[in-house]
Amino acid sequence: MANLTIYKVEPYNPNYYKLLSGIYNDFRRNASADYNFELEPIDYDNFIKSIEKGLLNCLVLLEDEIPTGFLVYTTLVSESLELNIIHCIGNENISTRYKLMLQKFLELNKDIMKEKVVTYPMLGKQAFFASEIVNLGFKTVNTSVMAFGFNDVKAINKLKESSNVKLPEDYYITNWKTLYQKDVAGIIHQAFKDSYDALFDPRFKTEHGCRDISEKIINNIYGLFLPDITKVLIYKKRPVGICFANRTNKQIANIPIVGILKKHRNLGFGKLLLNSLLNDLISTSVSEGWSLKEINASCDSDNMSSVNMYKANGFTEQYTYPQAYFPLLKN
Repeated sequence: MANLTIYKVEPYNPNYYKLLSGIYNDFRRNASADYNFELEPIDYDNFIKSIEKGLLNCLVLLEDEIPTGFLVYTTLVSESLELNIIHCIGNENISTRYKLMLQKFLELNKDIMKEKVVTYPMLGKQAFFASEIVNLGFKTVNTSVMAFGFNDVKAINKLKESSNVKLPEDYYITNWKTLYQKDVAGIIHQAFKDSYDALFDPRFKTEHGCRDISEKIINNIYGLFLPDITKVLIYKKRPVGICFANRTNKQIANIPIVGILKKHRNLGFGKLLLNSLLNDLISTSVSEGWSLKEINASCDSDNMSSVNMYKANGFTEQYTYPQAYFPLLKN
């Protein structure tokens, strides 16, 4: 009779320190190729310190008492319960192993799930589990990652061709100023409160939550904020649109949010904000000697107005991934 593998999932404890290191370092080596990570994950000792400080939570998959996988999550970055990564050594019984870790995660967090939505960006090879995760109560939204390459001559020429468009009377585009912060939170709220984004980040549903999002962008939580590149659309001296910019590392910039108040939409202002931002980013990158290679952004794959806005400015779709979320549990 064949030996049966005995699986068990437990929260990390110091007894697993040495054995887990090989699994984590395997993930770290393959984070870019297998999971589309832009930044290199922290080293193992800092990973363990983050767990010990309560910054991260980690579940360990044991096969016959030997660690072969882990699941990492946190509640500290947003109002969501953020499931960051699931990684296993090898592909044998991979669906079973993912399922066991997710079931343990749901079991341990059932109380907090009454107050926080679970989010899980299924980047890279994790996407294989998208059809099965629905059976655990999750829902998914397809997300596109769009990118503009600074060495893409065709994209840069396309950008120049669509520049110098005259804005309607009483409108102008300017750079970020701190005094715009309150108005911008309202813009983000109105632009995203009924979007798919609000399903997996409930902060979009309230102006208070949107203030938290904008403050985290401005305070460099999601990357180095670029106030002189960030663009604000003004109408009769009041902000009505926003296009944020930051740098996630020395070579990559990011657009975390583009939002326009409802009454000012469908007039091409999102495209113009993005165009203005890109032109300034390219010229600043050259004048300041930055080594930027691309700027990227994420958007709902089914939101064709958003996808087309990026494509009209020379962006191309790099890849798509399922953004999974678990709605609030009812009390």
